[in-house]
Amino acid sequence: MDQTSRTLTAVGLGPGDPELITLKGLRAIEAADLIFVPRSRDGGLSYAERIVSGYLRPAQTVIRLPLPMVRNADELVPAWESAADAIVSAYEQRGATKGVYLLLGDPLLFGTFIYLAERIPVRDAYMQIDVIPGVTSFAATAAKANFTLATTDDRIAILPASYETDLPALKALMQQFDTVVFLKAGTVLAQLLAAVDELGLTATSIYGEKVGMPEETLETDVSVLAGQNRPYLSLLIVRKPETNA
Repeated sequence: MDQTSRTLTAVGLGPGDPELITLKGLRAIEAADLIFVPRSRDGGLSYAERIVSGYLRPAQTVIRLPLPMVRNADELVPAWESAADAIVSAYEQRGATKGVYLLLGDPLLFGTFIYLAERIPVRDAYMQIDVIPGVTSFAATAAKANFTLATTDDRIAILPASYETDLPALKALMQQFDTVVFLKAGTVLAQLLAAVDELGLTATSIYGEKVGMPEETLETDVSVLAGQNRPYLSLLIVRKPETNA
């Protein structure tokens, strides 16, 4: 096998609807010998694998990588190292030339693939790494709710909500930007909604959960969620009323 022929393509699958996979992403999936996906916590199909299940061929090899959704670096770093090892080994053991790494949303927006892409060249200097972008969860949520994200000179901020626990700072951001998108908001939703209520932004906020999946929840009256914690795959979009269209 030509050492320079190996390619790994990260494909953003979008928020969960199989029809939101881009044509370019679908072609890469169909052409791949190896399909790398995060492993589900319960041992079943991961969200990524479930989304593409209807497009896979029996001849393709699916390799499930254990990548925990935690914040502890002592768990994350070894998992990234192990996943990078498994990816490179799979090419060598199977004589494969084309592989795809599948993930929700976009690979370069808070995606685990960022950390794998740093480690794979250390193990295989000839591996070509490509990225195919995906539809973001907040774009899909806004489209479903016909909710304007930004117009003309509006300023928008995108934050990983579970890492943002300073409520005064959060309120300052909501006042500073026309739109603020809080991703992975479930575990801190109660605090976020309390801040939204204090600023009088409840009527111009929307909540999305597993958008594009069969379990989807879309709530335009976020007040009904006050005091709740929700799943990891969730988001809150907050927009100033004077700029909401």
